[in-house]
Amino acid sequence: MSLIQLPFMPFFEGPMLAGIKTCTSRTSRKGSPGDRFSVFGATFELLDVSLVPLSDVANMWKEEGCRSREHFIDVWCCIHPKKGFQPDQRVYLHHFKRVML
Repeated sequence: MSLIQLPFMPFFEGPMLAGIKTCTSRTSRKGSPGDRFSVFGATFELLDVSLVPLSDVANMWKEEGCRSREHFIDVWCCIHPKKGFQPDQRVYLHHFKRVML
């Protein structure tokens, strides 16, 4: 187990602390199952990391902490303005849970 850095946009604080946002997609692998990260005053543990098409992640919009599929796509495009949303792009999907210490 390692302590990793995994930043999140401020508006994800509520969904993460409430246990609604349970995964995050990134263009590179940020850790392995068992690794932990702290954000918004809480600690989370990675459960699984897999390489999936971005279109699959968009369909998991609720687990990504978004209000809709379109909201997820808007957030993705805001974070990645040059490349935008490309459904076939393969991204690393990191599933996590909050842990109480």
